[in-house]
Amino acid sequence: MEYEEALSYIHSIPKFVRPLGNAALGGLLKSLGEPQKRLKFVHIAGTNGKGSAAAIISAALCRAGYKTGLFTSPFIEVFNERIQINGKNIADDELALYTERIRAASEAGGFSVSEFAFITALAFLYFKEKGCDIVVLETGMGGRLDATNIIDCPLVSVIMSISFDHMQYLGNTIEEIAAEKCGIIKKGGIAVSYANKGAAMRVIEEYAEKAGAKLIRAGSTEPADGGFIYKVKKYPLALKGAYQPDNAAAALETLWALRPLGINISDGDILRALSEVKWMARFEFVAGNVVIDGGHNIDGIRALVRSLELDGRRVIAVAAMMEDKSFAECAAELSKAVDYVIATELDMARCLKADELLKYFTASGEAAPNPRAALEKAFELADENTLICVCGSLYLAGEIRKMFHAKGLPPL
Repeated sequence: MEYEEALSYIHSIPKFVRPLGNAALGGLLKSLGEPQKRLKFVHIAGTNGKGSAAAIISAALCRAGYKTGLFTSPFIEVFNERIQINGKNIADDELALYTERIRAASEAGGFSVSEFAFITALAFLYFKEKGCDIVVLETGMGGRLDATNIIDCPLVSVIMSISFDHMQYLGNTIEEIAAEKCGIIKKGGIAVSYANKGAAMRVIEEYAEKAGAKLIRAGSTEPADGGFIYKVKKYPLALKGAYQPDNAAAALETLWALRPLGINISDGDILRALSEVKWMARFEFVAGNVVIDGGHNIDGIRALVRSLELDGRRVIAVAAMMEDKSFAECAAELSKAVDYVIATELDMARCLKADELLKYFTASGEAAPNPRAALEKAFELADENTLICVCGSLYLAGEIRKMFHAKGLPPL
């Protein structure tokens, strides 16, 4: 099996398989020797901040000398980003090899699993056979029924920021969504919570108590030049965006919680990880006047707005949004920080048409037929005091990032 054939096969698998749950995945993993039972995990769920926290935690573990697997979703530019060891993507030939092995096992046992469950099984086998000391594991959606929740009790379960997203699957209230996320908290385990408040925090506390799990609550942070202050100490942080310090605080609490479990991470390892960590499409500057942010739900957009307001420059937004998201609310919120918007669209059925999206912005603007045309128009309108912000969709973020790797962009 070649790499492109492997990707085509993976994407041909249904997104959802009935009945929901992990019975079929359990059978598949058993036929593979249950690789997940040979691994140690930090398991992360939440609506926003999962990827950023995972990046910080894995960077610190790598710095401390641990062979660290990282499993995240979705990808930004290439599928291989989803499965990494020590910051390096799985190679094309290895992805093809493991896809063939998981397909053979699935077909031989008659295990009908979803696309995400298939990828999860592939990652577990890869991490086990490559001898990972620890795996930082991000849920795909929710937690309770997520394929990643097939694992036994992790070293630490982490619940990041909880807000409204995927309501058609997770519920229509914060309490319902939080309950799904809390499904990763295991009996007698350790749980770390982001600085959630109100109903979300109450649900987290209730679930931890029922599970007899030790709950560690991350507190709020204060901004500081080049980083943030947490528990009266200043920390550096390479990740930009007003929302990143609180994500980093949850990562810090997780790293500290690992120490009594025999995971030796020094303060120096943590400081270096914070100062060097990278994570794509989270208030990521790809040029001095171009920032990309993949926030695509209302809390993600609110966090982006705070970051844009702190930047202080005139903002031209290049935006695309999916029609199954809260696009009207997101566009209205984004309009608070944007001086001009160029609405665009992607060649995918879920994407809202550019002309339609533009209607929901109160900021003035125009529509562009594709991301390249939108970016070129933004460059044309921008001056030295303008920040171009690519936002509204991780898919758009990926398309624009690819353009910055290619030739032919307008001068920056």
